[in-house]
Amino acid sequence: MLNFRVVMRCSGMSALLACAFMFGCSETPDEDTRGSVGSWGARELPVVTASVERAPLIDSIKSVGTARARQSVTLYPESSGVVTFAKLAPDTPVTKGETLLKVDDRDQALAVRQAEVELAEAKRTLKRYVSLNATEANIPQSTIDTAQSNVDLAEIHLAQAQVELSRRQVTAPFSGRIGITDVEIGDRVDTSTIITTLDDRSVLLVDFTVPESFIGRIVTDLEVQARQWESPDDNTSGRIVAVDSRVDSATRAFRARAAIDNSADSLRPGMAFEIDASIEKGEYLSVPELSVQWGADGPYVWSTENDRAMRSPVEMVRRVKGRMLIRGELAEGQRVILEGIQSVRPGMKIKDINAVKATAHSSKSEKADRG
Repeated sequence: MLNFRVVMRCSGMSALLACAFMFGCSETPDEDTRGSVGSWGARELPVVTASVERAPLIDSIKSVGTARARQSVTLYPESSGVVTFAKLAPDTPVTKGETLLKVDDRDQALAVRQAEVELAEAKRTLKRYVSLNATEANIPQSTIDTAQSNVDLAEIHLAQAQVELSRRQVTAPFSGRIGITDVEIGDRVDTSTIITTLDDRSVLLVDFTVPESFIGRIVTDLEVQARQWESPDDNTSGRIVAVDSRVDSATRAFRARAAIDNSADSLRPGMAFEIDASIEKGEYLSVPELSVQWGADGPYVWSTENDRAMRSPVEMVRRVKGRMLIRGELAEGQRVILEGIQSVRPGMKIKDINAVKATAHSSKSEKADRG
């Protein structure tokens, strides 16, 4: 009998809880009415919003290349002989046209002197004939013509002698710095002897490869960042100065060339660099990544208009540092809901906590100013 009463009491309690549950459920709107303005229009849902911005879409290309001097040459003598002068100290700066080496040029110097004498004699003879002819000496024209030809030939002989003399020395074809050499005064050299190297390293050139998909976007004068391979914290700016006219069919890439300023002379040819080129592909709308939701018909955001929530479909472009670049019918400066999204429904009246905080902060500032 006692057991029966306990069962009856328990059954009555279960019925009571069931009724309470049903009654509580009747207070919650169903899925069909939950999204309507009428069900939620009188309530204000507190939310946190963020502004829609515009931001560029940046593509970054990273490639590795080896630096070389803007101008570089290996110097050879133009004639054979014994070295009589050498200014070849390694890493010495020299200027364009400066004499770096001479070989024995005594014979060539004498040849120049002889040609100068012959030219002077030819000119005197011509001048004498012309003067005599002016006094009615009746010098035949053929004699005067021969004298003029002798002057012309003497000038040619002098020029040839001067060329031979100039070939007895090596001069700097451009300003730069000398490399290491083994040539010394007294050595015998010929046209196959390497005298030294000369580099103009005031600007370094770095060739690197770029995927063919970037054709038309890697162009001359585009700014790049060059990072030393062995010193990744040392960045140097540079610019694209040349782009190849063809694509390598094996690698599906083309070659580009960047120029890096080295006026401080802190870099050297042969160094490895990582080239980083940033290319803007256009501007897009930008929203916080957390504001983007997914539905059956794709991504969307909850935007606000007149303090009411609106579901706005968007097309995602790319994720960039915690924000999402998107396409959609939104305007720059418009607000999108960032927190409180789970309770938002279309047409729901919302209260932007950001705006409330800003107003409160402004009021406190005004009171402080008055105090």
